[in-house]
Amino acid sequence: MSFGEFITAPQVWPFSVALGLFFAITLLEVALALTGFGGNFGIELDPDVAVDTPIAGITGKLFAWLEIGRVPYLVSMAVFLFCFAMLGLFAQNIQFETIGRALPWPLVAFGATLATMPVVRLANRLLGRIWPKDVETSAVSQDSLVGHEAIVVLGVVSASNPGQIKVRDTSGASHHVLAYSDAEDESYTTGEHVLVVARRGASFAVIRHPNPTAD
Repeated sequence: MSFGEFITAPQVWPFSVALGLFFAITLLEVALALTGFGGNFGIELDPDVAVDTPIAGITGKLFAWLEIGRVPYLVSMAVFLFCFAMLGLFAQNIQFETIGRALPWPLVAFGATLATMPVVRLANRLLGRIWPKDVETSAVSQDSLVGHEAIVVLGVVSASNPGQIKVRDTSGASHHVLAYSDAEDESYTTGEHVLVVARRGASFAVIRHPNPTAD
């Protein structure tokens, strides 16, 4: 089987698409960096969805574990796509070489996703330590977000359950970060205004805003 036949095989197409998206994101990052539009790449990641379900809580905890937000979202996405694609292509290529046929792609995709998550977490942690601090990114000057007003945009923010908040820095750029309630007996739902009072690793602590601005 030629490389072209392999990369377009039905059992391989999800991983080929993921690899193509990785290269597209990489080219976009390079092009925008060269033209001076780095950072968040002008992408406003605001779900604008009122969600108050257990799924939102699970997603928030997963994002917290993955340390999403330490680097720009597209960087985390690129790492995931590359690892997912490489693992899937490698696994299916081994199957073609040894038994002449590939495994069902949903099975391989599930395994590749599980194997990729620890890599994404490690990459976010390591890159977050060295990411340039003199450019505007979702990971830049996050300590400076403390003291700013924010609005809950996804899930329920409680002391035990993280939710996503939207907060603007001094330059007006929006940051979407995970937050916990600093008060054990208080929780905040989508649309409520809160005040960022502390940073806790990749997430933040918030309280109810005493004097929120109008929406």
